[in-house]
Amino acid sequence: MIIYRVCCLEFFLLLALSILEHMMNSKINFPIRPDATTILNELRAGKTTSEAVVREHLEQLNKIQPTVNGATKVFEEEALDLARKLDQTGDKTLPLFGLPCSVKETFAMEGEEVTAGSIRRVPDQCKKDAEMVRRLRKAGAVIIARSNLPEFAMTGESTNLRFGRCNNPHDITRVAGGSSGGEGALVGSGSSVFGIGSDILGSIRIPAALCGTVGFKAHSKAIDNTGTWPDIKTSLKDWLGYGPICRSVRDAQLIYNVLAEKPASETAEIFKNLIIPEGFPVKYRQNCIQDAVKTARKAVLDKGLVSKKASFKDIPKLFLMIPRIIIDEFYDIWIKDLSSNPEYGQFSPSKEVLRNLVGKPTIDGGLLNWILMKPIMKSGRPEKREKIANSFVEARSKYWQLLGEDNVMIMPTLGLVAPKHKGFNRASLLDPRVNGLFTSHTLGNYLDLSVICVPAWKFCDPKTGLPASVSLMCAPGGESRLFATAKIVETALN
Repeated sequence: MIIYRVCCLEFFLLLALSILEHMMNSKINFPIRPDATTILNELRAGKTTSEAVVREHLEQLNKIQPTVNGATKVFEEEALDLARKLDQTGDKTLPLFGLPCSVKETFAMEGEEVTAGSIRRVPDQCKKDAEMVRRLRKAGAVIIARSNLPEFAMTGESTNLRFGRCNNPHDITRVAGGSSGGEGALVGSGSSVFGIGSDILGSIRIPAALCGTVGFKAHSKAIDNTGTWPDIKTSLKDWLGYGPICRSVRDAQLIYNVLAEKPASETAEIFKNLIIPEGFPVKYRQNCIQDAVKTARKAVLDKGLVSKKASFKDIPKLFLMIPRIIIDEFYDIWIKDLSSNPEYGQFSPSKEVLRNLVGKPTIDGGLLNWILMKPIMKSGRPEKREKIANSFVEARSKYWQLLGEDNVMIMPTLGLVAPKHKGFNRASLLDPRVNGLFTSHTLGNYLDLSVICVPAWKFCDPKTGLPASVSLMCAPGGESRLFATAKIVETALN
C-alpha cells in the first residue's frame, strides 16, 4: 500500500510538472521588451545612448536575419554613425530621438531602389525620401533596415523571387503575413523598435496580428503618402492607409503623431458606445480569438461604454466584390510592369503557368493567383466598374454616419493565428466564397476606417503558442478616442 501511494504521488508530481512546463512553453514567445516610449524616456534621462540602443537592435537583426529574412537591406554603418551624432549633438526633445526603426521596401529612400519584390519589374530609382521617411528622420528616428514584402505587395504571405521568403519570428515554419510582412517580422523579433507600412487589404494589420505586435492603419487622408509605391489615382486610393507596426498602443500614437497631418490628442476621452455588428459573417479557426474579442468588449463595457447593435447585412455582397475591383485597378499595370524588364520580355500568364509546372517561375505564386482571376473577375464595361465603385462609396457614407464621433467597433483582426507557409494564400486567394476569416480586416479598407489591432498574449492558441489579435475600428477623425480606448483593451488582453 505504501509503495502504491508513493507511486501515485510520483505520478501526480510528474503530471503537475508536465502541466507547468506546458504552461511555461505556451508563453515562451511573449515579447517582454521595452516599447519605444520607455526607450525614449531612458534616452532623454541619459540612462542609455542611441548608439547602444541601435547597436542592440542591429545585433538582434543580424542574429535572426538568416532564418527570419525580414530585411531586404540593413544600414548598419550608416545607422551607427547617425546614432553617434545624435548622442553628441542631437536634440533629445525630438519626438523619436535615437530610436531604431525600419521602413517597408515600397517607401522611397534617397539613393535606394523600389523593386516591389519583383525580378521582372524595372526598379524605381529613388532621388529623394518619401514624405513619411523624411518625417521620421526629422523626428530623430534612425532607420536601420528596409523590410521584405510579397511581390507587388498583393498577398498575405511575404514571399518573392528577389528577396526570398520572410518567416514568422515566433515560428519560422509559419507565415509572417503581408504585405508589410517584413515589418511584422522585424518588430515581432525585437530587431526594430517600430516600422512603417502600407495597408490596402490588411497589409499592416495582418502581419501585426500574425507576429504578435500592435498595428495601426490610419484612414486614407490622414498621412501624406508622397513617394510611396504604388501611386494610386483612382477611387481605390480611399482603401489605402498607412501607419506603424510597433510594440504598444502608446507607441502607435507616438509614431502616428509624427506622420499625420493632424496629431491625435493625448488627453482624449474614450468612446461612448460599442457597436455590435449583426448579420456580419465572421469565422474563428481558433477559439482563443473569439475569447479575446469577448474579453476586449467586456473591458470597454466595464469602463462605461454602452452596447448598441447595428445591421451589417450588406457586408457579404461588398466582400465578394473585392477581387473584382482589385483586378480592375491593377491587372493592366501588373502586366505592364512584369513586361518592363528586357531580360524577361513580354509577360504571358499561360507561359508563367508552364514555368511554375516545371519549377522555373519568374513571379511569385500568390501574384500569379491574382492574375489568373482576371477572366472571371474583370468587370469589363466602364459602367459596370462605376457601379461597383459607387457601391463602396455608398457603403462608406452609410457606416461613417453609423459610427459618427462616439462609436467604436471591436472585431477579430483575423479569424486565425499564423498558418504554415502557403496556408494563408490558400485560405484567402483560393476561396471564392464569403470568407469569415478575413471579413473583419477588409472592412477597415473599403470603408476607409482608422483601425488599430492589439495582440492578445493572454489568449494564445494552445497548439502553437501564437497570440490572438483584436481590432478596434472608428470613423475618420476618431483617432484620439481610438488610441484611448485601445489602451484599455491592451491592458485587458496582455
